[in-house]
Amino acid sequence: MSKEIVVNVEESRTRIAIVEDGKLAELYIENAENKRTIGNMYLGRIRKVMPSIQAAFVDIGQEQDAFLHFSDLSDNLGALVEFLDADEPRVEHVDLEKQEGNRPDLRRGQEILVQVTKEPISNKGSRISTDLSLAGRFLVLVPLQRYVAVSRKITEEKERRRLKALASSLVPEGFGVIVRTVAEGRDAKSLDKDLKLLMERWRRAEEKLPSVDAPALVHEDVDMASSIIRDQFSDDYDRILVDHKPLFHSIRSYVRAVAPKMVDRVELHDENNDPVFEAADIQRGADRAFKDRVELPSGGYLFIERTEAMHVIDVNSGRSGRGKSQSQNSLDVNLEAARVIVRQIRLRDLGGIIVVDFIDLRDEKDRKKVYDEIKKGFKDDRAVTKVLPMSDFGLVEITRQRLRPSLTTAFSSANGESSSDDSRSDDDGGNRRVERQLQRVEMQLEESRQAVKQKEREIEKLRQKADDSSGPDESELQSLRDKLKHYQREAREAEKRAEKAEEKARNAAKSSDAGSKTVPASSGDGVAVDPEQVVHSIEKWVESHRSDRRAVTLHVHPFTAAFLHRPVPSYQTKWFMKYYVRVHIESDPTMSPLDYRFVDTRTGSVLEEA
Repeated sequence: MSKEIVVNVEESRTRIAIVEDGKLAELYIENAENKRTIGNMYLGRIRKVMPSIQAAFVDIGQEQDAFLHFSDLSDNLGALVEFLDADEPRVEHVDLEKQEGNRPDLRRGQEILVQVTKEPISNKGSRISTDLSLAGRFLVLVPLQRYVAVSRKITEEKERRRLKALASSLVPEGFGVIVRTVAEGRDAKSLDKDLKLLMERWRRAEEKLPSVDAPALVHEDVDMASSIIRDQFSDDYDRILVDHKPLFHSIRSYVRAVAPKMVDRVELHDENNDPVFEAADIQRGADRAFKDRVELPSGGYLFIERTEAMHVIDVNSGRSGRGKSQSQNSLDVNLEAARVIVRQIRLRDLGGIIVVDFIDLRDEKDRKKVYDEIKKGFKDDRAVTKVLPMSDFGLVEITRQRLRPSLTTAFSSANGESSSDDSRSDDDGGNRRVERQLQRVEMQLEESRQAVKQKEREIEKLRQKADDSSGPDESELQSLRDKLKHYQREAREAEKRAEKAEEKARNAAKSSDAGSKTVPASSGDGVAVDPEQVVHSIEKWVESHRSDRRAVTLHVHPFTAAFLHRPVPSYQTKWFMKYYVRVHIESDPTMSPLDYRFVDTRTGSVLEEA
């Protein structure tokens, strides 16, 4: 397999592409709003300890508090606390043997040194750990530890023993080290040079600690481009193509230091020629990563949709299969789709739960073939992935390690425009941005309303208990009255939050026509029509055809489409869970907001028009 790395640097963003056999396999984009934070170390302050969920929330200076699960507390926590309590923190001054197995309890307000293991996603903060490490080309330095480990991907026992002996002779007191896969065959000089660079970074972090107050950034890991070169570039790659002269020289210097024989594989793209992504013939592939519909070579296609809880992929045969039997055509399309789906998941960096709705296959052997094709495709995926066999409903469930927001969540196009960029001219993208804003506000509103209802129920229970209490136990009655006042106060505060959220929702709705809860009538006389009437008619049709339809395409006006996408979960998801019918929504500005048209997803024929 031929592999290469293509790097495009512009004033406001950097794009890095991994190309395999001429096809775009992975795409990374970094700009000021979406900088890589995995590997960064922070001196944080514990804001809240919650034994009920076995976790603590730590202020590390980001918008949301970071999440520290107790399972991410390292075994050397006692040593880390002793290290931080010192006036001049130095690893050598910590008695690791004495602190072995000591895991003191966390307390609110405590300062703690942590490292980011997963970037913020949606409304969740970063995930952090006290298991600190610094990654280099050949080694990973682990402060406050005493072990030496070798990557499990190095399987030859003789080589494992050699590398372990080399690393043990080099590592200083108070540190552990992990030998990485690319160190296989390397000599002591290469490992020693890498170790010295890592020790310099750690010393800088140590020197910074006494002069900063929590929350503070103590160590910043390398940027996205450098991390990919460090972690991925190996003998398997034919070249690195860069269109930025300073970065080109920087990469060459790094490769010359760690792998001198590969320095000629770093090439500078001539800026007078076509843009580097077009020259590498990957721009179209990058653009396709941001489309909901992905065409298959045979004539079929995929729909890739994101819900609050998961990603859903629907496979359609389209116009493929002429001259084939139904069973053979279904198998061929599914196998082709399996290969494309794996590429799209890697390219879009989709994580969490992914459900794929394949075309029905009756033969268990055919289902196994599709399952094996998916497993084969994920073999080269660096993310941890698990795939379940195809169910009787034709569904395949996939879980994939998620370290950062998916590409299509963070950006709106292959050019690296942020999904929150208000200057976007794309109408569909603008509608989606408004929908997300309204969904967030409405979720806050619903949470506040639920809090009010909960407090009202608790108040009513206390009132009943106070009324039913018999006997002159004045102390118990006074306790009940105090609790009643407390709940009433909390209810009033929740009501105020609900009012504020509702005001925000109204303001957001006014800012965009797509956010309006009423849809203009087609007659043009300015009369507003309740969209629930249209939704009710659409749902009735879906319900009446649930037995003979698995997937349909619904054509509606863009305003109606925005309304259908707005709830969490969306109407599409509700209909799928209730009737097992996949409804794809396509905006058609030529239609009236009151009209809709159902089309057979597979044949394109019109099923219903109203």
